[in-house]
Amino acid sequence: MYIQYRTLAATTICFALSLLALRKGILAYVSLTEAPPTSLIGCLQSIKGNKKSYLSIPSSPTYNNDRLGYNRNFVHKPSAIFHPASEADAVAAVVCAAAHNVSIAPRSGGHSYEGYSGGGKTASLVIDLNLFLQFAIDHDTGIATVGAGNRLGTLCTKLWKAGEYLIPAGSCPGVGIGGHALGGGLGIAGRKYGMLSDNIVGLTMVAANGNILEVNARSRPDLFWALRGAGGGSFGLVTEFRIQAYKAPARVTTMEVKYPWSVHQNVINAFGIWSKSVVDDFTGMLYIGQGKVRVLGTFLGSQEEAQTALKSLFTLTGLPQQTTFNESTWYQAAARWAEMEGANLEDPYTEHALAFRFRSLLYRQPISDSELAIISKHINNPPNNPDGQVTISVSLEIWGGKIDYPSSASAFDNHRGILYSIRYGVEWNVSSPDSDSICTECMEWNDHFAKELQAAYSSGQVLEAYQNYIERDIPNGLQAYYGDNLSRLIEIKKSVDPGNIFVFPQAIPLS
Repeated sequence: MYIQYRTLAATTICFALSLLALRKGILAYVSLTEAPPTSLIGCLQSIKGNKKSYLSIPSSPTYNNDRLGYNRNFVHKPSAIFHPASEADAVAAVVCAAAHNVSIAPRSGGHSYEGYSGGGKTASLVIDLNLFLQFAIDHDTGIATVGAGNRLGTLCTKLWKAGEYLIPAGSCPGVGIGGHALGGGLGIAGRKYGMLSDNIVGLTMVAANGNILEVNARSRPDLFWALRGAGGGSFGLVTEFRIQAYKAPARVTTMEVKYPWSVHQNVINAFGIWSKSVVDDFTGMLYIGQGKVRVLGTFLGSQEEAQTALKSLFTLTGLPQQTTFNESTWYQAAARWAEMEGANLEDPYTEHALAFRFRSLLYRQPISDSELAIISKHINNPPNNPDGQVTISVSLEIWGGKIDYPSSASAFDNHRGILYSIRYGVEWNVSSPDSDSICTECMEWNDHFAKELQAAYSSGQVLEAYQNYIERDIPNGLQAYYGDNLSRLIEIKKSVDPGNIFVFPQAIPLS
């Protein structure tokens, strides 16, 4: 019911591709020495570059599994899924899609909240960058070179083994670096080091015309600005990142503080006040669910320092039911956040099928009493799923600190000054990715919750929401995600993708 369809005007001619893909922004060369394929599939099958590149099409035995993203609530049917193993093959796939007027959906990890990494609709070409796993670090500058196929858990392991480095990325090990970094990248050390996007110092991008662009503050500064906050698939195919990494502190403390449900409204109020003044070494969230109220956090320092930072919260809330502190290395703390304590985050693992609908709002001041009442009402009245377990939750994730004051003057300037984001919604287990696995009551509960909370929104004149928690039906979504930057983003879109090849339902438009 949320899937949109688009009629694709297929061309009758496709170039057989023999590509000399040169870096530094030089257009890839297209040879016409072979008979042109007559379809997108034929065009993709003609790519004879890196032997590791591979193609998955609807007739392939791997296709049904390959097209699935993490969120089984939105399952799309791409025309094809191409996995390039080189920049030349990535260029070739982009040229094929452009020749056939087929929209492209880049995929790094497949964790888009609305399934946009699967196209967001039927008949897109998904270019999956899972084979771009390159990694290196310059020990003099601390700049890491990272392929767009790296997942956060794998990357955390590589950084740690390279010399106990960290980047301020998120905690879910299966999330791909691509969409996470291009949409902001709120992470578990963000208040100390800023958004992950703020720490990108350069990117390599395949543009719609086949050019390979090196993008940084000196080369294409407008595109550099746009990619680091609004670049999640709207402007081109980002294949590589250069990211500023940091030496991890000697000790890191993770914490969990539990309160009884009876005081959840008081804790929410106190958390908003406390968030304004907590030190930047603390990054954390308040989680409220069915009968659960917990403060979870990471402190870049010792347990004693972490306990000192929380004293002012306890003054506001009263003593909690239980407090748990774990002092460890950074890597152990990241594994604990990922619920993989004692494991290597680079170990293979399979994510179970999960369906969910989560949304977000951003607040510049603590939420109002009327909004607290709406949250309490919906948490106390969860939906029913006849087919399995339902989990509902609301998380208040602290922003501020270095997020408000990025070191780069060219940082994407949206959402600075946010006190916290609210991420709210429902998830349910599914046995299959088919449409009948949708929990109708869950979706209706989520829709009613969203409409009431958005109507009561007290933080400003217009809704603000976090683009990495994208939701298809939020009112005035592009305004909520990008604010006054939207007109500039549209002009940049026109300059690099005038044919609108990189498009999904909430992409930056041409007008």
